[in-house]
Amino acid sequence: MQSKNPNFFYAMDFDENSRLRNVFWADARSRAAYESFSDVVKFDTAYLTNKYEVPLASFVGVNHHGQPILLGCSLLSNQNTESFVWLFKSWLACMSNKPPKGMITDQCDEMQAAVEQVFPQTYHSWCLLSIMKKIPEKLRGLSKLEDIKFTFSNVIYESLTKGEFGKGWIEMISKFGLQGNDWLIQLCINWQKWAPAYIKDTFWAGMAVTKECESEYALFDGYVSSVTTINQFLEQYSKALRDMAEKEKDADFKSSQEVASCITHYDIEKQFQLLYTNKKFEEFQDQLKGKIYCYPKLVKQEGTSYTFNVAQDVKIREQQLTLDFCVWFNGDGCDVKCACHHFEFRGILCCHIISVLTLKKIKEVPSKYVLQRWRKDLERRHTSIACSYDGSYDENVNAPIAQRFDMLCKSFYDVAEKAATSDALFESVMNGLAQLKGKVKAQDAARNSQSGHASERQDMEI
Repeated sequence: MQSKNPNFFYAMDFDENSRLRNVFWADARSRAAYESFSDVVKFDTAYLTNKYEVPLASFVGVNHHGQPILLGCSLLSNQNTESFVWLFKSWLACMSNKPPKGMITDQCDEMQAAVEQVFPQTYHSWCLLSIMKKIPEKLRGLSKLEDIKFTFSNVIYESLTKGEFGKGWIEMISKFGLQGNDWLIQLCINWQKWAPAYIKDTFWAGMAVTKECESEYALFDGYVSSVTTINQFLEQYSKALRDMAEKEKDADFKSSQEVASCITHYDIEKQFQLLYTNKKFEEFQDQLKGKIYCYPKLVKQEGTSYTFNVAQDVKIREQQLTLDFCVWFNGDGCDVKCACHHFEFRGILCCHIISVLTLKKIKEVPSKYVLQRWRKDLERRHTSIACSYDGSYDENVNAPIAQRFDMLCKSFYDVAEKAATSDALFESVMNGLAQLKGKVKAQDAARNSQSGHASERQDMEI
């Protein structure tokens, strides 16, 4: 793989008898994708913990369509802290020593120790789905297990605030006599690592597992099983990534060619229609539809600062309820924030904020509420990289753009390899690259300008 593309990265870990213990790899596409989607990464070891014969662990991000995207793979011999530290350091080196802002893992002491050692500044959360799956094991033998599971789920998913969650948790523990359960005690100590009420003020790009999206980010489900051999694994691995790349390609095409219809006359809906991928625009529209159940009321004003109470009609456990949400709006700069933290958590404005923005007749939201990672009008480098698992690989490698891109990568790789050997060479190359970037940018601007003028002349002639 590296002979085909020098940007392919791998690392191998051997024991004292020179036997292979762990191996990590990431292709050029995964490394380029990380440049755009490095904010949130899920470390998935489902194929390891389920005792699969292929002990596969993967780093998974989420792309601009909300689809999973591979950021690296590993085969591990065991689950001790030493192996995880080696893997995380190898992956970090592969990604130019740029740690993710947020990382999701299973609830595992060894993983947590490795994350704290290698990613001390990264916000770490536990996969909620893996916690929910452990309930039958950790609470087995209890006579009211089904009732406990139901209550546990309701407390987690229906608690909107930390206070509500804490109250519901205490009531659950008391009702079922669970005070001495070590696993629940550990969960209680670490609420801030997994409970939605505690993690929703941090951006997770939709990857923090919720009731609506449970296992859609498990890339290899349906491709690798407990009887998969190494030879079969290599074939299935390629098939999984080929399907992943094809889905992204199809979604890119649809977002560029098929414009989703607006459902209102609001200018802010048109703004997101023009900028967001179809999938993310649909999520915005879901919140826009929710506006019909919201009733904003001004409760306080100080100059250009407003505080609204937004009453929302909701249905929880077959009951019709009205919930109150506080929304703060500042006319200077159009700053807005909601107590539900939906924007902070998912990167999509909530129905409560939308109800206030439309009430204030805001025609365009500031760019800080239009996330780059969801936009459809940006060119992302990983989409121009042809990989052997891509169904259009043979076609792509012969395309002029792909050929030029491949030649440039190989040439720059040789230069980087030599420049990394000394500070003087490194500084010289970086200075040269800065000048080269300026020249390329100027030539590209001139070319686009000429293309625009040619198009205008053609329109006039027509």
